[in-house]
Amino acid sequence: MTQRFALVSAASILALTGAAFAQYSTGFETSDGITASSGGTILTGQDAYYIPSGTVSTDYLAFTYAGNTYGIAANPQGGDQFAAVEGPGGGTYGRAQRDMNWGNTGGATMEFDFAALYRGNPPASNNIGSISVQPYPGSASYIHLLSFADVNNPVSFQAGILAYNSSGVADSVPRFPGPEWQNLSMNHWYRCKDTIDFATNQIVEASITDLTTNITTTVQLTDYYLEGGSAGGRPLPTGFRMFSGGGTIGNVAAFDNVNINPVTAGFTAQITGTCPGQVNLSWSGAPANKPMGIVFARNTGSFTINSGPCAGTQLGLGTNQLQLYNTINTGNGAGSVNAQANQGACGGFVQLVAVDSPCQASTVAQVP
Repeated sequence: MTQRFALVSAASILALTGAAFAQYSTGFETSDGITASSGGTILTGQDAYYIPSGTVSTDYLAFTYAGNTYGIAANPQGGDQFAAVEGPGGGTYGRAQRDMNWGNTGGATMEFDFAALYRGNPPASNNIGSISVQPYPGSASYIHLLSFADVNNPVSFQAGILAYNSSGVADSVPRFPGPEWQNLSMNHWYRCKDTIDFATNQIVEASITDLTTNITTTVQLTDYYLEGGSAGGRPLPTGFRMFSGGGTIGNVAAFDNVNINPVTAGFTAQITGTCPGQVNLSWSGAPANKPMGIVFARNTGSFTINSGPCAGTQLGLGTNQLQLYNTINTGNGAGSVNAQANQGACGGFVQLVAVDSPCQASTVAQVP
């Protein structure tokens, strides 16, 4: 069966208009059950957030972007509210934890928007803040850490990953999937998305998006393990935690649009060949004998289908030239099609969406 990757959309069985649905999703909005104010309203006790026991902590606060006392810039892709706190120093840190169901043993994606601000006098102190899989330690967990590259000149920051190697040894300093995770601007919003494979106990993919420019960088990871390393053996997580503050006052970590989604294990897509020219799109692990959409975009991201039979299905694609190009049948769950890819498709990204109950999305494949 031959299809053409041309910049012409096919008749759609999927409604590609955006919203958000997740195993857990919050924009810290009123519609999420969060009351906020310009001066900050205590988050503890709202939407089941709590301060973890055994810690010396101050409450996270829910702010309105309008008039917020920290002066945090509005998130270009946010709503009206966000969560943040300035760590008071002296051994006390801002913390907010929420328990949730991480889904299944296949995997999950953890996505969050973040910004950092320093309100003190240099030198600063690390760390600015973090968002972490919980319990840490005690589950298939890791930490996304926000820190200053230079505490003596705290004008930029970085968003590294504290993971494990294959032997299960924890990172003592954060690792960066690429330079895009470093030299980040203060008081500027970014989005990180990590893809976790619980079967192999790894973080297998990481992306970062500048929410002002909408430029996304995605990197496949090979040695970023969860707690336990390649041997695994840890239980699934039961929650996540936001953290803020260093040894001295002034560090502010702000978060918005936290989305944690289960990933269906085993549904993969792959494209081989030469572009422009003939390419082969193959898949495996799909549900058998279902209609399946071939969705194309120029960028990766976290677009969510809002209506139609696949409403609530989150894709790994962005919105740049997002198109449903054709629909085919999954066959016995594995198969392939040949296509003539034109210049406009080269370097773009394809994801397959099997129309089922619930619908299932494949891994993202890049056109060569």
